[in-house]
Amino acid sequence: MWVPRTRDDVRVIARYLGMLVVGIGILMAVPFVTAAILGERAPMLHYFAGSGLALGAGALLMLAAPERAKLTAANGLIVTALGCFAAAVFGAVPLALSGHYGSYLDALFESMSSLTTSGLTLVQDLDHLAHAHNMWRHLMHLVGGQGIVVAVLSFALAHGGGAVSLYLAEARDERIMPNVINTARFIWFVTAVYVLLGTTALSVLNLVRGMDLVRGTLHAFWATVATFDTGGFGPQSQNALYYHSAWFEWITVMLMLAGTFNFSLHADIWRGDRGELFKNTEVRTLALNIFALSVLAASGLAATLAFGSSGEVVRKGVYHVLSANTGTGHQTLYAVQWLRDFGGLGFVAVVLAMAFGGMASSTAGGIKALRVGLIAKGVVRWVKSSLAPPTAIVVTRFHHMKSRILTPEALASALMIATLYLVTYVTGGLVGVACGYGVAESVFESVSAAANVGLSTGITSPSMPAVLKATYIVQMWAGRLEFIALFALVAATMLPATRRGGR
Repeated sequence: MWVPRTRDDVRVIARYLGMLVVGIGILMAVPFVTAAILGERAPMLHYFAGSGLALGAGALLMLAAPERAKLTAANGLIVTALGCFAAAVFGAVPLALSGHYGSYLDALFESMSSLTTSGLTLVQDLDHLAHAHNMWRHLMHLVGGQGIVVAVLSFALAHGGGAVSLYLAEARDERIMPNVINTARFIWFVTAVYVLLGTTALSVLNLVRGMDLVRGTLHAFWATVATFDTGGFGPQSQNALYYHSAWFEWITVMLMLAGTFNFSLHADIWRGDRGELFKNTEVRTLALNIFALSVLAASGLAATLAFGSSGEVVRKGVYHVLSANTGTGHQTLYAVQWLRDFGGLGFVAVVLAMAFGGMASSTAGGIKALRVGLIAKGVVRWVKSSLAPPTAIVVTRFHHMKSRILTPEALASALMIATLYLVTYVTGGLVGVACGYGVAESVFESVSAAANVGLSTGITSPSMPAVLKATYIVQMWAGRLEFIALFALVAATMLPATRRGGR
């Protein structure tokens, strides 16, 4: 039975959406202050205008319902879907004013890519982009990586009902602390620790390598945020290749792994339960994925003879599989090298790594290692059941924070989400082919967008067709929300709002 939204529901949705838009407006104070300190006058005006527009629109939306209006789980899904898009719409305003984007659509693409931690970019002349705009691009990574709705709203809610609905709606189903507000704050605490450690380490590296203090620290902060939040943006057009440093790669590898870890796993490790690292089905699946795909990637690189030493082959192969599997999107090669130097095996390995993704309830995207592990266990159970006597009952267990039984419902859920991702990957690939691009690079780019990775063969550029830009925007949006919130929005849009009581 389809239950249409009442007019009261619409008002509540508008109020919570307004809270999120106001939050985006407030966040613009950070790039505004950055511009003021560094003497960037034009960007100051860009963020003053963007913030004023967001605050004004958000305040109007908040007037739609009383302050204590209750948010149901169903309405939370709609707020989550609309909230992510609205944040991208308003977040794009100062970027569009910067002069570094060919159109507002390009700026919207950039802000959606940033908020969904995808990392695909349409910026023009990135090497000369103002520091304030780079700060905003990476700040949206930081907020989006923790969950845009939870990040903005969890601290503003004085009561728990709305927070619970929003937390669960944003593809997070595990509570680390007794309540959702404390869980969100723990996530921010973990993030702050890793951002501080990463920024310190990379700042020292940048200073040793000759950068001045301000530029070295900003680059370090941006690289840390883009890596831990598995976003992949960079302040330079060459991305991680710009730094030409093995130390930079090792530091970012540690941050990639930290960012793709389930936040519940972080909590267990911090509590001293390091044994969870070895028992957890999701950890084992991710480790197996990375190992097998790294071997494939290194084999592909070795076959092309593009790199001279075996050490360089392993370094390039492992780094890019990790970048793809964790959803980070950093790359230390040029876009044309994906098809030319990685070879068939290496290319396929990176596509599979992007498609599989990192861990659930982390900053990573993709199908997620837990679902891949459950599907694999489901296949094994199916084979065992086929070979067992008719009266035998085959029970399959897995460990994820505790010992669990693989139920038909859990397996069906994993299969459904995996299927939706696969359909999205193929659909985006077909659109790319229809726009005149090759099959291999079209599939690569589509998987990168829908899995929120950000690696690119060069298709993603200001010159690509508008229909492909729009396709990737929807893919990034849907992939980040894992579909259900977006489906709820579509269903609610198709059903007309009713009066209270359905009249």
